[in-house]
Amino acid sequence: MHHLLSRSALAALLVLPLPWSAAVAAPQPGRCAPPADLTSLSGVWQAEALAHVSGGVAASRQRLQLQVGADGRVRGQRDWAAVRTGAGAVQGRNRKGQPAFQEVEPLIGWIDPRSCRVLLVETEDNGQLSGSLRRDAGGPVLELAISQSGRGAVVVFADFRWQTSTQAGATPKP
Repeated sequence: MHHLLSRSALAALLVLPLPWSAAVAAPQPGRCAPPADLTSLSGVWQAEALAHVSGGVAASRQRLQLQVGADGRVRGQRDWAAVRTGAGAVQGRNRKGQPAFQEVEPLIGWIDPRSCRVLLVETEDNGQLSGSLRRDAGGPVLELAISQSGRGAVVVFADFRWQTSTQAGATPKP
């Protein structure tokens, strides 16, 4: 004997919130509070992160050198360097697709002052950096996902912190 639910009972089950549904709210990021002068975000931003490349996972140092306009337009570059180099170390790829332990990538993009969303793209390759601007006790943070598809595929999550001129000068360029 089969027991079938009535249409109304079935409908009631379909509208019950599931544990992963919107009824169980995920933590929301902090309110967007960009600086009054977006040009103050210009300068050097640094992060240490794990890079997932086709050859494996490697610790990397990431640096952004950004010029931010009053309207949020961005020009600059991203430097990256592997922490461990030499025989047996995991390598990324340069713009020509050759194995590399470091590279410099020119960028353009936007920082949206209404939503604090950030989108940067490499101008000489197909890499993309996207995420948001937030502030914590240590100051401004660019929370970014870096991705590139194809032969030089890479995926990185990194929290870039703005560096004062003395901190930025103390870090060698990769």
